[in-house]
Amino acid sequence: MKLSVSKISTFLDCPRKYAYEYEMGIQIPKKEGFYFGSAVHSGLEQFYDGKDPMQGVAQALFGRKSCLKEEAEEGIDPHKLYSEAKKIFEVYKNDAPYFQPKEVEKFFEVEMVHPETKEELPIIFVGKMDLITSGEDIVDHKTSKSENMTFYEAKNELQMRGYSYAYFMLNHKLPKRFIFNYILRTKPPRITIKKLYPTLYDICSFFEVFKKVSILILQKKTMNSPKPSKWNCRFCQYKNICPKSRA
Repeated sequence: MKLSVSKISTFLDCPRKYAYEYEMGIQIPKKEGFYFGSAVHSGLEQFYDGKDPMQGVAQALFGRKSCLKEEAEEGIDPHKLYSEAKKIFEVYKNDAPYFQPKEVEKFFEVEMVHPETKEELPIIFVGKMDLITSGEDIVDHKTSKSENMTFYEAKNELQMRGYSYAYFMLNHKLPKRFIFNYILRTKPPRITIKKLYPTLYDICSFFEVFKKVSILILQKKTMNSPKPSKWNCRFCQYKNICPKSRA
């Protein structure tokens, strides 16, 4: 079995949500925020590869999709999103801090070995880092309409710890910093960053969370959610088919 930060985060949100998405394979089109975020992300990949970012945006918005979950939900205007992305990259080129790229879109597959106790898990950790800089920083791009990231704090912390663990396993040392690169959909667009400094405690904590979640998944506990969060249910893409939904 292979697990990613996205899968672990989904399970922690709600085991039933994990089951719908990853075990049953029920696909739901993307909401506007996620669809736009994916397009900007594609543009940033092109940007840090020294190419035209709008080519990446155009491909993401107008290109052929491989499956339903890559498509936009009904009513989303890709032309409007393209115009917004164009304004963002006009600002980004001038206002964003420049990260000297060492690796762009770094895919990884690493074994799970506790950094201190050396306990091993028979599961592979997989993922993709947006950017690794020449200064040994990990950079993750985020798109948001608001600067208030309270709802995503736990998810972002999990991602920081997970990717820092992967970096540690690949390079035998911690990254210097983990940087969240926020692209805010304000008028005009703004760019802000948040710097974190990963520690040994962070990557050890990630191992423990990974272990706990993987055990529950292997034990087929994914349909169990005795007290689903009303807040998580509200934003869950499966709320209309889930009998446990509190939305």
